[in-house]
Amino acid sequence: MKSIVYKRDIENFLNGFSDVADFDFAGKKHYLVFEDSIRKGSWTLMHYEAGGKWTIHGKGENYCDEGEKELVKVDLINFIYKNRKYINREIKKKKGVLV
Repeated sequence: MKSIVYKRDIENFLNGFSDVADFDFAGKKHYLVFEDSIRKGSWTLMHYEAGGKWTIHGKGENYCDEGEKELVKVDLINFIYKNRKYINREIKKKKGVLV
């Protein structure tokens, strides 16, 4: 999977999300955890294949979001683009594991 440089790269990322994400069998969702540099913790981006729902959840040493927040497509794209540096780090880590 290519790194996310431009907003147009995000569609490729979303289409191949299951290739770089882990799978939660209990929750029946794919998920990717990456750094939340602003709040000094981590974000989890999740995709439920049944229904196609995308959600996020943040957690750190001094905070934990109350629950998953569902994102509509525009907000999802903006969230990914804003955090592409940290998502790209995880994509690169996964590339080494997938080879």
